[in-house]
Amino acid sequence: MAVFALAPLCNINAQESDDFGVWATFEASKKINKKFKAGIDAEVRTMDAVNSLERIAVGAKIDYKICSFKDFGYKDSDKFELKANVGYIFFHNQYPESKSIKWDEPTYSGEDILYGYNIDHAYSALRNRVYITLSGEYKIGRFEIGLRERLQYTHTSAATTNETKYRWECTDILNEIYELGSETEPELKEAKDNLSLRSRLNIKYDIPNCKINPFASVELYTRLDEWKGYDKMRYRIGGSYKINKKNSISLYYLYEYVNDIEEPGTHAVGLEYSIDL
Repeated sequence: MAVFALAPLCNINAQESDDFGVWATFEASKKINKKFKAGIDAEVRTMDAVNSLERIAVGAKIDYKICSFKDFGYKDSDKFELKANVGYIFFHNQYPESKSIKWDEPTYSGEDILYGYNIDHAYSALRNRVYITLSGEYKIGRFEIGLRERLQYTHTSAATTNETKYRWECTDILNEIYELGSETEPELKEAKDNLSLRSRLNIKYDIPNCKINPFASVELYTRLDEWKGYDKMRYRIGGSYKINKKNSISLYYLYEYVNDIEEPGTHAVGLEYSIDL
């Protein structure tokens, strides 16, 4: 865990291609007994500077309280809790238009020659995810430190879109005149499976006589079925406001860095609303 907690923050360098969106989440939960709690949630995400929809998701989960200090005879029973949960999420994802550059073989001088590019048109696909989580929370004074490990399996269904190929073609050899031609044809996006581990370290602070509690977190995504180091880092900072005993709301800023030079980062403003039934 120390590895991801100390991951270099220099990765947070916004590129011109970085995206911005708004993430909105609603969660409702119901306590079944002292150990179990059931919940449902829904999420909407936008992308492209809030101009288009990126994701709609709905899910369900079961939480289980494994133990706390109270179970071992400690008086400060609220200082430590260990919990687990299992859940399922259904996604409708929208994938934006993407561009890939095509290079010719290097010339005798060693220079690469650009001969065209491909445009994959925007398309949508369905995703199904199941996960299991183990999390612990420990209070030190007014600080609460949380550590969460989540193992998740995601299946993305196959989808079809169009691909347009742009190529420079020589129309006049003597005068060295080139024109950019294009050709569009259907393209199949094959189904994908992803097994990942998500490790998150979260810190909250309880301000005396204040209903607003600030928090910050760092989360590491590691793909287990296609190892290449970590996939992405997610940094979050914000505050939660407890409206009453059953309702709370959180507002945060998030930056997501992807460990791929061709993938843009994501800036997002998030809003979460939770209710205990």
